[in-house]
Amino acid sequence: VTRLSALGCPVTDHGDVMVLRGEDQTPPARQKEVAKFNHTAHNMVKQMLDQGHMALTLGGDHSIALGTVAGHLASDPDCVVIWVDAHADINTITTSNSGNMHGMPVSFNIKQLQEHFPHPELSWLTPRLAPSSIVYVGLRDVEEEEKKVLRNLNIAAFYMEDVDKLGIVKVVEKALASVDPLGKRNIHLSFDIDALDPAEAPATGTAVRGGLTLREGLTLCDMVHSTGRLRAMDLVEVNPSLAKEVKDADRTVNAANNIIMAALGFRSSPPF
Repeated sequence: VTRLSALGCPVTDHGDVMVLRGEDQTPPARQKEVAKFNHTAHNMVKQMLDQGHMALTLGGDHSIALGTVAGHLASDPDCVVIWVDAHADINTITTSNSGNMHGMPVSFNIKQLQEHFPHPELSWLTPRLAPSSIVYVGLRDVEEEEKKVLRNLNIAAFYMEDVDKLGIVKVVEKALASVDPLGKRNIHLSFDIDALDPAEAPATGTAVRGGLTLREGLTLCDMVHSTGRLRAMDLVEVNPSLAKEVKDADRTVNAANNIIMAALGFRSSPPF
């Protein structure tokens, strides 16, 4: 906030949304907590967008995008989603091996993937995301069931081998064209810091080698900003407590900070 304000960018901090975990940390209990939290995230993002502001949400794990994406779609059903991540996060309750909802936020927003959710805490959600309105960039750790879903629903996905072969500029151009060929729809950018290589962002929960360089991540965000249609962004999975050394925490936080700055049009500002 301080860095953006110093550059003349008006910023309103809407505060933190805290979740106090109870003693029961079984998958059903965690699912209830995530569902309730995301209702709040949905309402806050929708309110900001309805008021004409851009919504920037900092996680937390990627389960928060269940609510932020839903909130954006509630405000603007025609928006598209660019999901930058090592993982597809499109498991369902039945395909998930762990029951952890940070691997499911996309599926909850797609009508074709709806399953019975055994808790009333998610009754607020209306899935509005068309499979043709989401594109992935940076994938490299995708479960077989998720790959089937991507194929069956014809969801556009660019893996790291695509970045290696085509270069990040061509990949982003193709990604944008896949969800918005006319270049008219507003954009929700959901950026998991583990899309970056662990050498760039080591303090995260599910790091996978072979990811984007920081420069590639910055280029992607800069290109999305240059469309003039970015309306909401998530930056998730930064977890300094997982750093082996202080320098690893600093490196990850600084990478995330610079990713945000690039998405907001300030890539040329002095990096941390």
